[in-house]
Amino acid sequence: MAEDWSIDVKKYAPDADDNVIAAIVRHCGIALRNRDSSLVSFTDTAETDLVRESYCKKKLGITDPDSVIDAAIAKVGERMKADHTKNRVTVYYLLAEAFGKLGIFGAVAAPVAAAVAAPVAAAVAEPVAAPRVAPLAAVPEVAEAGGSMRWLWWLLGLLALAGLLWWLLRPKPEPVVVAEVTEAVVPAAPAAAPVEAVPDGAGITAQEVEGKPEVSVYFDTAKTDIYPNFDARTEAVRKYAADHAGSKLQVSGYNDPRGDAAMNAELSKNRAFAVRDALVKLGVPADAIVLVKPVDTTDDTDSLARARRVDITVVDAQ
Repeated sequence: MAEDWSIDVKKYAPDADDNVIAAIVRHCGIALRNRDSSLVSFTDTAETDLVRESYCKKKLGITDPDSVIDAAIAKVGERMKADHTKNRVTVYYLLAEAFGKLGIFGAVAAPVAAAVAAPVAAAVAEPVAAPRVAPLAAVPEVAEAGGSMRWLWWLLGLLALAGLLWWLLRPKPEPVVVAEVTEAVVPAAPAAAPVEAVPDGAGITAQEVEGKPEVSVYFDTAKTDIYPNFDARTEAVRKYAADHAGSKLQVSGYNDPRGDAAMNAELSKNRAFAVRDALVKLGVPADAIVLVKPVDTTDDTDSLARARRVDITVVDAQ
């Protein structure tokens, strides 16, 4: 990929304007940093559609039907078919030239330049006539001052002419256009909600999983006593079930692996009953609570403290 883009452009347009080439390079921006995006694939309809919509319509301001624009793009591609590296800068220059839009990048077409230069040259060659001043013979001092006033009119005329020249020849600001090849913006992942620590003994943790609240009620060793803060910590899960018709609260009890297995299973069931009764006491209908015995009530996957618990989860209506 050539660093001097004008070399490639001038293979097709020997009289190409270097200032226009530089302006097109600035327009392409980051697209020229990568070899693939610095080239135009005329066999890729997505690419040619992008050239039509983003460059021809938005940048060049072409309002012709799509068929006309597509034909012009295809003609440039045919013109460059022998060149395996169809540089984007060259393609854009030839399209701007084909549609007579080089002026957008700062070039002035020859007929326009002549039309502007003719009146300007005439204005410079022909002095601005000073306005006629009525004679003031009766006041000699004022009459004499009239001669110096002519110089003032000359000066004002020259200043007006200079202003006209500046306005006609001033550089036109280049419209700001979003680069065609943009870097994808990846939104930042939302911050994860803090996970509550498992209490060492009786306690309650509440969390949200996939948009639904869940509660875990923990117990002291060999105990079924409900933690005093049960009302406040289960408010979210109770409210969710009440607001979603047909939803039920599933209650499952666990125990740590120590001791007799049969006694532990009974302990898990009694803990689940204690949680169910506490929910009913807080106004949850008994038929909205489902007691589900886990396949294995003995849970030692994490810690003994975590194993001594009852989980309350929401089951949506089917």
